[in-house]
Amino acid sequence: MDHDLNALRQGMAHHLEEAEKKSAEIMRAKATYKIQIWFRHNRRLFGDNQFTLSFWESGKRLHGGGDEKMFVCRRLRSAPKPNRRDAIGLMNKGDVKERGCDHLIPGALVSMGLVVCPHCGMRHDSAYLVDSVLYEMDMTKASEILEMWWRRLDGDADVYVKFAPDDPRTLVMADEMGFRKARRRKGLTIYPLAHIIKDISNGASVQSRFRSLLTA
Repeated sequence: MDHDLNALRQGMAHHLEEAEKKSAEIMRAKATYKIQIWFRHNRRLFGDNQFTLSFWESGKRLHGGGDEKMFVCRRLRSAPKPNRRDAIGLMNKGDVKERGCDHLIPGALVSMGLVVCPHCGMRHDSAYLVDSVLYEMDMTKASEILEMWWRRLDGDADVYVKFAPDDPRTLVMADEMGFRKARRRKGLTIYPLAHIIKDISNGASVQSRFRSLLTA
């Protein structure tokens, strides 16, 4: 009886030790990328919202001193259509639309104003490339779009949320930090990768956690 009880205690102690190690590893996780979602107008919990998404490589600029903005393989509507020369290295043809394949391109790949998409091989003039994506949709669809882009970055991204000047998030920050600082920071809220991993390891879905973030 005592032997069984001691074995149970040892098993529980080992389980707790392993759980603590796993939790520590999760909290040390550092994201390679950053996704920023910016609500340009006051959010509506029901109905459509207009927002932009932009994408960054964390700590890539100036030898780790800043984030490097990424491009999207999508040409501006005003850009010239791809020509034969732009398509010389084209691969994954099924993914390519008229303006590009919509995958992300690291800023470091730009050379002499030109960049080749590492996913589809299309060549672009960087002056005509999109560096943020505009959406207008309800919060449920917004959280689904955010998850899509997060997974496109292999689930290796922190999420940054910015808000309009009259959004409750910005106003709360103004009470705490002052109006000028809150306006400059745009009510910034950060959902670090470590917390995302911890939440989904406890059974939550990525989409549900992102929706809670966007509607808080």
